[in-house]
This record gives sequence, C-alpha cells and structure tokens, in this order.
Amino acid sequence: MNSHDIDPQETQEWLDALESVIINEGPERAHYLLERLVEKARRSGAYLPYSANTAYINTIPSGKEERSPGDHAIEHRIRSYVRWNAVAMVLRANRNTNVGAHCEFCISSHAI
Repeated sequence: MNSHDIDPQETQEWLDALESVIINEGPERAHYLLERLVEKARRSGAYLPYSANTAYINTIPSGKEERSPGDHAIEHRIRSYVRWNAVAMVLRANRNTNVGAHCEFCISSHAI
C-alpha cells in the first residue's frame, strides 16, 4: 500500500471490487467503468492530470499466451546477437566522445 493512503481499507475495497469485475465481467467492462469514473471525477472538478505514459506490462496474461512454434534455441541465439550488436554500437558511437550511454537493456538476459 502507498504510505500516503489515508484510508487503506477503502482503497482495498475499491481494488477488490475492480478485481471482481475483471474476473466476473471481463477486462473490457473494467476498462469501461474506469473510464466512466475518470470522466465523472473530471466533470466534478477533480484535477486528474493526463498521462500518455503507462506502466509497462504485458497486456496478455501469461496463461493466455499462445505457445511459440519457433525454435527456442535459435531465437535465444538471435536475441544474444542483437544484444551484443547493441553493445558494439554504443561502444563504437562513444569512441570519440565523452558522452556516456546506459546499455543495461543490452546485456540483460530478459531483453528483446
């Protein structure tokens, strides 16, 4: 829970209600209800800043993903080559500059 939450019990009740809608009526219904809530809050004068950025989450639950028909060993090698290529590009680009680069994603085994 957020340490700034003035009423954790109420927050949990809202979250439980949302979870129940998702389970019983589906994510489309939950999305519809959330959109209506935001609309109602704005029309009532609440300041809700717009943000085009959302948390990065896989929109397909892992249990609903289709199995990949590909060759996982080859796909792993390709991802490894892409990561090494990204590292090489960053290093080459920085050869003649003092500009740093953050390339954590390049070497992460979970990237790409």
